[in-house]
Amino acid sequence: MSDPVDTPHVAVLWMIFGSLCFGTMNALVKYTSGLEGIDVWMIILVRSAVIAFAVAGFAASRGISLKINDPKTMFLRCAVGLTAMILYFSSLAKIPLGQAVTLQYTAPLFVALLSGRIIAEKVQPSVIALVITAFTGIVLIVSPNLDSVEPYALLALGSGFFAALAYIHVRELRKTDSATSVVFWFAVFSVAGSTIQAAPDLLSLDLHTFVALVGVGIGAGGGQVGITMAYHKANAAWVSAFSYGTVLIATMYGFFLFDEALSIADWAGGILIVGSGIALIFLAPPAQPLDKSSQH
Repeated sequence: MSDPVDTPHVAVLWMIFGSLCFGTMNALVKYTSGLEGIDVWMIILVRSAVIAFAVAGFAASRGISLKINDPKTMFLRCAVGLTAMILYFSSLAKIPLGQAVTLQYTAPLFVALLSGRIIAEKVQPSVIALVITAFTGIVLIVSPNLDSVEPYALLALGSGFFAALAYIHVRELRKTDSATSVVFWFAVFSVAGSTIQAAPDLLSLDLHTFVALVGVGIGAGGGQVGITMAYHKANAAWVSAFSYGTVLIATMYGFFLFDEALSIADWAGGILIVGSGIALIFLAPPAQPLDKSSQH
Protein backbone atom coordinates (compact mmCIF):
# COMPACT_ATOMS: atom_id res chain seq x y z
CA MET A 1 0.00 0.00 0.00
CA SER A 2 1.42 3.41 -0.96
CA ASP A 3 1.79 6.20 1.57
CA PRO A 4 -1.08 8.75 1.63
CA VAL A 5 -0.40 11.98 -0.25
CA ASP A 6 -0.47 15.23 1.73
CA THR A 7 -3.12 17.74 0.66
CA PRO A 8 -2.31 20.98 2.55
CA HIS A 9 -5.23 22.96 1.14
CA VAL A 10 -7.69 20.33 2.29
CA ALA A 11 -5.96 20.24 5.68
CA VAL A 12 -6.43 23.99 6.09
CA LEU A 13 -10.14 23.66 5.26
CA TRP A 14 -10.53 20.94 7.87
CA MET A 15 -8.68 23.07 10.42
CA ILE A 16 -10.91 26.06 9.65
CA PHE A 17 -13.93 23.78 10.11
CA GLY A 18 -12.52 22.60 13.45
CA SER A 19 -11.83 26.17 14.57
CA LEU A 20 -15.36 27.23 13.62
CA CYS A 21 -16.78 24.32 15.62
CA PHE A 22 -14.66 25.10 18.69
CA GLY A 23 -15.40 28.82 18.39
CA THR A 24 -19.14 28.07 18.18
CA MET A 25 -18.84 25.78 21.19
CA ASN A 26 -17.23 28.60 23.17
CA ALA A 27 -20.01 31.01 22.17
CA LEU A 28 -22.69 28.48 23.15
CA VAL A 29 -21.01 27.92 26.52
CA LYS A 30 -21.06 31.67 27.15
CA TYR A 31 -24.69 31.92 25.98
CA THR A 32 -25.96 29.01 28.09
CA SER A 33 -24.01 30.26 31.12
CA GLY A 34 -26.30 33.29 31.14
CA LEU A 35 -29.53 31.25 31.17
CA GLU A 36 -31.47 30.75 34.38
CA GLY A 37 -30.72 27.49 36.16
CA ILE A 38 -27.69 26.69 34.01
CA ASP A 39 -24.26 26.44 35.59
CA VAL A 40 -20.92 24.97 34.61
CA TRP A 41 -21.91 21.51 35.90
CA MET A 42 -24.95 21.28 33.63
CA ILE A 43 -22.90 22.37 30.62
CA ILE A 44 -20.21 19.77 31.36
CA LEU A 45 -22.78 17.01 31.93
CA VAL A 46 -24.68 17.44 28.66
CA ARG A 47 -21.55 18.17 26.59
CA SER A 48 -19.76 15.10 27.91
CA ALA A 49 -22.81 12.84 27.56
CA VAL A 50 -23.16 13.80 23.88
CA ILE A 51 -19.50 12.97 23.23
CA ALA A 52 -19.60 9.72 25.27
CA PHE A 53 -22.57 8.38 23.28
CA ALA A 54 -21.06 9.47 19.96
CA VAL A 55 -17.68 7.87 20.68
CA ALA A 56 -19.26 4.68 22.03
CA GLY A 57 -21.28 4.36 18.81
CA PHE A 58 -18.19 5.01 16.69
CA ALA A 59 -16.14 2.44 18.62
CA ALA A 60 -18.89 -0.17 18.35
CA SER A 61 -19.24 0.36 14.59
CA ARG A 62 -15.48 0.02 14.05
CA GLY A 63 -14.85 -2.76 16.57
CA ILE A 64 -12.50 -0.54 18.60
CA SER A 65 -11.81 -1.70 22.14
CA LEU A 66 -12.44 0.83 24.91
CA LYS A 67 -10.54 -1.19 27.50
CA ILE A 68 -8.33 0.79 29.88
CA ASN A 69 -4.78 -0.60 30.00
CA ASP A 70 -3.19 2.03 32.27
CA PRO A 71 -5.82 2.92 34.92
CA LYS A 72 -3.60 5.24 36.97
CA THR A 73 -2.54 7.47 34.06
CA MET A 74 -6.08 7.41 32.63
CA PHE A 75 -7.48 8.59 35.97
CA LEU A 76 -4.91 11.39 36.20
CA ARG A 77 -5.66 12.46 32.61
CA CYS A 78 -9.39 12.57 33.32
CA ALA A 79 -9.01 14.36 36.67
CA VAL A 80 -6.81 17.19 35.37
CA GLY A 81 -8.84 17.41 32.16
CA LEU A 82 -12.09 17.86 34.10
CA THR A 83 -10.42 20.47 36.30
CA ALA A 84 -9.31 22.34 33.16
CA MET A 85 -12.84 22.24 31.74
CA ILE A 86 -14.42 23.49 34.99
CA LEU A 87 -12.01 26.43 35.16
CA TYR A 88 -12.37 27.24 31.46
CA PHE A 89 -16.16 27.14 31.31
CA SER A 90 -16.34 29.19 34.52
CA SER A 91 -14.11 31.86 32.99
CA LEU A 92 -16.12 31.99 29.75
CA ALA A 93 -19.15 33.18 31.69
CA LYS A 94 -17.25 36.11 33.21
CA ILE A 95 -14.65 37.48 30.76
CA PRO A 96 -14.58 38.23 27.00
CA LEU A 97 -14.47 35.18 24.74
CA GLY A 98 -11.26 36.22 23.00
CA GLN A 99 -9.48 36.75 26.31
CA ALA A 100 -10.58 33.40 27.74
CA VAL A 101 -9.65 31.40 24.63
CA THR A 102 -6.26 33.13 24.33
CA LEU A 103 -5.36 32.28 27.92
CA GLN A 104 -6.56 28.71 27.49
CA TYR A 105 -4.26 28.41 24.48
CA THR A 106 -1.26 28.77 26.81
CA ALA A 107 -1.55 24.98 27.29
CA PRO A 108 1.09 24.08 24.62
CA LEU A 109 3.53 26.47 26.31
CA PHE A 110 2.92 24.86 29.69
CA VAL A 111 3.46 21.46 28.06
CA ALA A 112 6.85 22.63 26.79
CA LEU A 113 7.75 23.94 30.23
CA LEU A 114 6.51 20.95 32.25
CA SER A 115 7.36 17.99 30.02
CA GLY A 116 11.03 18.12 31.02
CA ARG A 117 10.17 17.58 34.67
CA ILE A 118 7.24 15.19 34.30
CA ILE A 119 8.22 12.87 31.45
CA ALA A 120 11.93 13.69 31.16
CA GLU A 121 11.80 15.25 27.71
CA LYS A 122 14.55 17.73 26.91
CA VAL A 123 13.46 21.38 26.87
CA GLN A 124 15.44 23.59 24.48
CA PRO A 125 16.64 27.08 25.53
CA SER A 126 14.66 28.57 22.63
CA VAL A 127 11.50 27.01 24.07
CA ILE A 128 12.21 28.64 27.44
CA ALA A 129 12.59 31.98 25.65
CA LEU A 130 9.20 31.55 23.98
CA VAL A 131 7.58 30.67 27.29
CA ILE A 132 9.01 33.87 28.82
CA THR A 133 7.67 35.86 25.85
CA ALA A 134 4.25 34.28 26.29
CA PHE A 135 4.39 35.01 30.04
CA THR A 136 4.78 38.70 29.17
CA GLY A 137 1.59 38.39 27.12
CA ILE A 138 -0.16 36.68 30.03
CA VAL A 139 0.75 39.56 32.35
CA LEU A 140 -0.67 42.07 29.86
CA ILE A 141 -4.01 40.24 29.89
CA VAL A 142 -4.28 39.18 33.52
CA SER A 143 -2.84 42.34 35.09
CA PRO A 144 -2.64 45.10 32.44
CA ASN A 145 -1.97 47.84 35.00
CA LEU A 146 0.42 45.71 37.10
CA ASP A 147 -1.47 46.79 40.22
CA SER A 148 -4.47 44.46 40.14
CA VAL A 149 -5.27 40.99 38.83
CA GLU A 150 -8.41 39.91 36.99
CA PRO A 151 -9.49 36.84 39.01
CA TYR A 152 -11.60 35.28 36.26
CA ALA A 153 -8.72 35.66 33.81
CA LEU A 154 -6.69 33.58 36.24
CA LEU A 155 -9.32 30.83 35.92
CA ALA A 156 -8.74 30.73 32.16
CA LEU A 157 -4.99 30.68 32.69
CA GLY A 158 -5.41 27.87 35.22
CA SER A 159 -7.40 25.91 32.65
CA GLY A 160 -4.43 26.19 30.28
CA PHE A 161 -2.13 24.82 32.98
CA PHE A 162 -4.35 21.82 33.79
CA ALA A 163 -5.00 21.17 30.10
CA ALA A 164 -1.22 20.96 29.68
CA LEU A 165 -1.05 18.30 32.39
CA ALA A 166 -3.83 16.44 30.57
CA TYR A 167 -1.87 16.58 27.29
CA ILE A 168 1.21 15.19 29.01
CA HIS A 169 -0.78 12.26 30.41
CA VAL A 170 -2.28 11.69 26.95
CA ARG A 171 1.25 11.49 25.61
CA GLU A 172 1.97 8.72 28.13
CA LEU A 173 -1.30 6.92 27.33
CA ARG A 174 -0.38 6.69 23.65
CA LYS A 175 1.88 3.80 24.63
CA THR A 176 -0.97 1.74 26.11
CA ASP A 177 -4.44 3.02 25.16
CA SER A 178 -6.16 4.07 21.92
CA ALA A 179 -7.12 7.70 21.30
CA THR A 180 -10.77 6.61 21.07
CA SER A 181 -10.55 5.04 24.52
CA VAL A 182 -8.96 8.19 25.99
CA VAL A 183 -11.69 10.45 24.59
CA PHE A 184 -14.48 8.07 25.68
CA TRP A 185 -13.33 7.63 29.28
CA PHE A 186 -12.67 11.33 29.72
CA ALA A 187 -16.26 12.00 28.64
CA VAL A 188 -17.60 9.29 30.98
CA PHE A 189 -15.48 10.60 33.86
CA SER A 190 -16.80 14.13 33.24
CA VAL A 191 -20.40 12.88 33.25
CA ALA A 192 -19.78 11.09 36.54
CA GLY A 193 -18.06 14.14 38.00
CA SER A 194 -20.91 16.52 37.17
CA THR A 195 -24.08 14.44 37.56
CA ILE A 196 -24.67 15.04 41.29
CA GLN A 197 -24.29 18.81 40.95
CA ALA A 198 -26.39 19.06 37.77
CA ALA A 199 -29.08 16.46 38.58
CA PRO A 200 -31.45 18.77 40.56
CA ASP A 201 -31.97 21.02 37.52
CA LEU A 202 -31.78 18.38 34.79
CA LEU A 203 -35.51 17.67 34.55
CA SER A 204 -36.42 21.35 34.49
CA LEU A 205 -34.52 22.08 31.25
CA ASP A 206 -36.67 23.52 28.48
CA LEU A 207 -36.20 22.36 24.89
CA HIS A 208 -34.42 25.56 23.78
CA THR A 209 -31.82 25.31 26.54
CA PHE A 210 -31.34 21.58 26.03
CA VAL A 211 -30.72 22.06 22.30
CA ALA A 212 -28.14 24.78 23.06
CA LEU A 213 -26.38 22.47 25.53
CA VAL A 214 -26.36 19.60 23.03
CA GLY A 215 -24.88 22.11 20.57
CA VAL A 216 -21.93 22.54 22.94
CA GLY A 217 -21.23 18.80 22.68
CA ILE A 218 -21.68 18.78 18.90
CA GLY A 219 -19.34 21.77 18.59
CA ALA A 220 -16.68 20.04 20.68
CA GLY A 221 -17.06 16.83 18.69
CA GLY A 222 -16.96 18.66 15.34
CA GLY A 223 -13.87 20.52 16.43
CA GLN A 224 -12.09 17.29 17.28
CA VAL A 225 -13.07 15.73 13.95
CA GLY A 226 -11.85 18.79 12.03
CA ILE A 227 -8.49 18.89 13.75
CA THR A 228 -7.98 15.13 13.47
CA MET A 229 -8.74 15.20 9.74
CA ALA A 230 -6.40 18.18 9.28
CA TYR A 231 -3.53 16.26 10.88
CA HIS A 232 -4.20 13.36 8.52
CA LYS A 233 -3.96 15.62 5.45
CA ALA A 234 -0.74 17.59 6.08
CA ASN A 235 2.41 17.98 8.15
CA ALA A 236 1.43 18.14 11.81
CA ALA A 237 3.65 21.10 12.75
CA TRP A 238 2.57 23.16 9.74
CA VAL A 239 -1.15 22.56 10.14
CA SER A 240 -1.08 23.09 13.92
CA ALA A 241 -0.41 26.78 13.38
CA PHE A 242 -3.89 27.15 11.89
CA SER A 243 -5.53 25.85 15.07
CA TYR A 244 -5.05 29.32 16.55
CA GLY A 245 -7.86 30.41 14.25
CA THR A 246 -10.12 29.43 17.16
CA VAL A 247 -8.85 32.49 19.05
CA LEU A 248 -9.79 34.82 16.18
CA ILE A 249 -13.19 33.18 15.65
CA ALA A 250 -14.02 33.32 19.36
CA THR A 251 -13.01 37.00 19.46
CA MET A 252 -15.33 37.71 16.52
CA TYR A 253 -18.21 35.88 18.23
CA GLY A 254 -17.57 37.97 21.33
CA PHE A 255 -17.63 41.22 19.35
CA PHE A 256 -20.70 40.53 17.20
CA LEU A 257 -22.87 38.49 19.59
CA PHE A 258 -21.91 39.71 23.06
CA ASP A 259 -20.73 43.29 22.37
CA GLU A 260 -17.29 42.53 23.78
CA ALA A 261 -14.31 44.71 22.92
CA LEU A 262 -10.74 43.79 23.84
CA SER A 263 -8.35 46.41 25.19
CA ILE A 264 -4.99 47.26 23.59
CA ALA A 265 -3.31 45.27 26.37
CA ASP A 266 -5.48 42.24 25.55
CA TRP A 267 -4.57 42.43 21.86
CA ALA A 268 -0.87 42.87 22.61
CA GLY A 269 -0.91 40.00 25.11
CA GLY A 270 -2.82 37.80 22.69
CA ILE A 271 -0.32 38.45 19.90
CA LEU A 272 2.59 37.51 22.19
CA ILE A 273 0.87 34.31 23.39
CA VAL A 274 -0.37 33.15 19.99
CA GLY A 275 2.88 34.15 18.27
CA SER A 276 4.89 32.19 20.84
CA GLY A 277 2.58 29.20 20.46
CA ILE A 278 2.95 29.15 16.68
CA ALA A 279 6.74 29.54 16.92
CA LEU A 280 6.82 26.71 19.44
CA ILE A 281 5.07 24.41 16.95
CA PHE A 282 7.90 24.80 14.44
CA LEU A 283 10.60 24.33 17.09
CA ALA A 284 9.09 21.08 18.34
CA PRO A 285 10.50 17.77 17.07
CA PRO A 286 8.33 15.79 14.60
CA ALA A 287 5.66 13.90 16.50
CA GLN A 288 2.12 12.66 16.33
CA PRO A 289 -0.41 15.34 17.37
CA LEU A 290 -1.64 15.35 20.92
CA ASP A 291 -5.28 14.69 21.73
CA LYS A 292 -7.15 18.02 21.92
CA SER A 293 -10.26 16.79 23.66
CA SER A 294 -9.43 18.06 27.18
CA GLN A 295 -8.80 21.63 25.82
CA HIS A 296 -12.55 22.09 24.92
